[in-house]
Amino acid sequence: MKAVPEDRDETFEGVARALRGRYRLERECGAGGMASVYLAEDLKHHRNVAVKVLRPELAAAVGTQRFLLEIDIAARLHHPHVLPLYDSGEADGFVYFVMPFVEGESLRDRLHREKQLPLDEALQIAREVADALSFAHGHDVVHRDIKPENILLEAGHAVVADFGIARAITAAAGERLTQTGIAVGTPAYMSPEQAVGSKDLDGRSDLYSLGCVLYEMLAGQPPFTGPTVESVVHQHLTAEARSITQIRPAVPAEVAAALARALAKTPADRFNPVGQFAEALGRGGPAGRPTDGRGARASAPLRRYGAGVAAAVGVVGLLMVALLVRRGPPNVLQLGRRAQVTLDPGLELDPALSPDGRFIAYTTGTGLVVRQVDGGTPIQVVRDQGGAVRWPFWAPDGRRIFFFSRRGIEIAPALGGASRVLVAAAGANLAPGGAIAPDGRSFVFASRDSVYVKPVDGGEERLVTVGRELHSFAWSPDGRLIAYVSGNAAYVRSNYLGNIAPSSIRVVPAAGGTSVRVTDEQALNVSPTWASDGSLLYVSSRDGGRDVYQVTLKPSGEVAGPPVRLTTGLSAYGISLSADGTRLAYAAFTETSNVWSVAIASTGAVSVSHAVPVTTGNQTIEGFDISPDGQWLAFDSNRSGTQQIYRVRLTGGEPEQLTRASADAFYPAWSPDGREIAFHSFRAGHRQVFVLSAEGGTPVQVTKGADDERAPSWAPDGRRLLTVANWATHPQLHVFTRTTDGRWSAPETLPVVVKSDTVPAGVSEWSTDGRSIACRCANDGLVIVPAAGGPARSIVPASPSPPVSVFPHWSAGGPLVYYLADESPNASVKVVPASGGAPRVVVRFDDPTRPWHRFGFRIRAGRAYFTLGDLQSDIWVAEVARSK
Repeated sequence: MKAVPEDRDETFEGVARALRGRYRLERECGAGGMASVYLAEDLKHHRNVAVKVLRPELAAAVGTQRFLLEIDIAARLHHPHVLPLYDSGEADGFVYFVMPFVEGESLRDRLHREKQLPLDEALQIAREVADALSFAHGHDVVHRDIKPENILLEAGHAVVADFGIARAITAAAGERLTQTGIAVGTPAYMSPEQAVGSKDLDGRSDLYSLGCVLYEMLAGQPPFTGPTVESVVHQHLTAEARSITQIRPAVPAEVAAALARALAKTPADRFNPVGQFAEALGRGGPAGRPTDGRGARASAPLRRYGAGVAAAVGVVGLLMVALLVRRGPPNVLQLGRRAQVTLDPGLELDPALSPDGRFIAYTTGTGLVVRQVDGGTPIQVVRDQGGAVRWPFWAPDGRRIFFFSRRGIEIAPALGGASRVLVAAAGANLAPGGAIAPDGRSFVFASRDSVYVKPVDGGEERLVTVGRELHSFAWSPDGRLIAYVSGNAAYVRSNYLGNIAPSSIRVVPAAGGTSVRVTDEQALNVSPTWASDGSLLYVSSRDGGRDVYQVTLKPSGEVAGPPVRLTTGLSAYGISLSADGTRLAYAAFTETSNVWSVAIASTGAVSVSHAVPVTTGNQTIEGFDISPDGQWLAFDSNRSGTQQIYRVRLTGGEPEQLTRASADAFYPAWSPDGREIAFHSFRAGHRQVFVLSAEGGTPVQVTKGADDERAPSWAPDGRRLLTVANWATHPQLHVFTRTTDGRWSAPETLPVVVKSDTVPAGVSEWSTDGRSIACRCANDGLVIVPAAGGPARSIVPASPSPPVSVFPHWSAGGPLVYYLADESPNASVKVVPASGGAPRVVVRFDDPTRPWHRFGFRIRAGRAYFTLGDLQSDIWVAEVARSK
């Protein structure tokens, strides 16, 4: 053993003094949430050991004698794959326990290095851990914290560490554990029942955790990840894991089925005992009921755990999963017991509670549905395939319901019947969402950049105010004010659902006048909803995930105080409050998207069902680009919490984060020489374009004006950047030139002459020879514009109905233009000669299990690259009380 260095901290020296004569401490190996770990020499037996010392606050909460009594149970476990407990005790106030010092590495170390393990090794590790668990469960010991850090690899075999420690701590500390702020259990590997604080965990909880570990060994990432603990736990309770065979097709179907069963939300649906899981992995045979390898749908378990989620703090730690209950100042709403209303796969959106709170309307992929909150058969009020029916709102009498459709804004009997159009869609360019006045005689809506109020029974609309990207309206209970959202209208539109971008909520007098902003405009702020006292509830991402906030307003509509956060980890997409304020409905929305690719043919089309993943993980990727040498993929992702720019080799590996800022960054674009990446970000409060080295570093701001600039495209000379300015209001094409001293010029507006009165709208791209620009004009379809300016030439005419042609990309040689034809819900990538001609389908997004996500795509070296998404949303209803 080496001599102990002199520069140890006080804790190290204190532990060394307390244990002298029995153990000689050499160095600290690490520190976790529960204990510090030291390498030491066992002086009696002359062997290396690991001494773990509980954190002082945890030791105080636990109580020494109770902890030592509980841990003694684990000390009796003797199994080849269980790391034994040598010793435990208390000395000079330090509570400790001693285990062998394993010379190998942990599974976490291995995964950090290799990310994914060979199939046979992963299955062997899982089987050996399952054997250890089976043995411990036979002695009534549940581990409670199975994770890669607690699986040690020595001499080619797995050994499970820390058996009984989590049990000892939770059993000894009881309710006092929440006072320490320490979590027992690891969110990425927690079973649903552990996440909600169940005290009656059995071996099936450990099996679920082992399933998460096996999933990570095969996929390179646990089944559920996210920017916050709350978001991860919420996914364990509500989301399905992506099929392991989608991420790693080589996994046998039998293994995928066994893994899916281990990850079932309901304990009764898992293997029991855990030894059955080891057998299923060993023989590669049937794993029970048929499955496609996806995690079991969270239906029964959500009904079982629904009320417990709100108070799931016991095992998880100090208010780690406070999804619903938060204390606030007096007169602030508090959300209590909740119930899940919908259980079907897919998207249920736009919840709208009836004025009396007894019924709820919501939209699905097949139309508008109304049902009783407390149960009953859903009533299909409007049927429309393709998700075209959206944004319902009730008349004050509860007998009629308004909604948006392909025809425009309509009204129908709430329980079904003939509808009539109030505002026709043709030529109106209607904004998403509307609201009814408290007296039921008029309603508010927006067309283009103007807000109007119109009588329900007919008559002329009157202008209320004007603004930018208007949507999502709410009329105050006293009829004096109208709240609405300005910015990020894409968030509520079907093709961009959940779009990540800032927005603000504004309030305007219903009689007309000047609006006032009542939220910040740096975060997502959406879904304004009035409370009966005139305060305003809304959904915001200001603190990370999408949660509900409440702000008090003055009679003028101005803010009277700072907003109060009502929930944590709710992942709410939109909310609705009953008129009496006793019920709040919300859509719990989750979204993941990754880059996939498929080989394309010189003739004919290929189905997306043949695509393979390029990136994996529970993340959202909106934009990406491939380096000119074809070696690297640059992409934006929220894997670190906010949307940042990353790069990864196309052949695989660990992504490298290139940008690190609190503001989101999107749509990276490689420079022609591959040395730089351009992107747009909200660092300046609105979209501005930046450039940084492809190796990372400090970004240089290119655009600095008041215009909203996005989606940069490099000219072939690498000196100029093309951007789309003010996309949502008055789009223009801007060109920025880098001067010899490295500075970027002021924008030059590209003069574009089009046949109609429209201007370029959407992502545009420079041709490979630098002489032309491909872009979309709303009424002229896909056009080619001279780079020097001039008349536009249409190559794909506009259509009054889908497909809409967007996101053009030039072929490597320049004679072809690829584009995405938005034929929602089934889009396709098409190609057309730049000189004009008949388009040809290249990729069909015809697999409903692999829906296209956003619009970005690339064609390189005979392959098409694109993003596929998994969007899920269910409707929930929570009881509401007011703090006193």
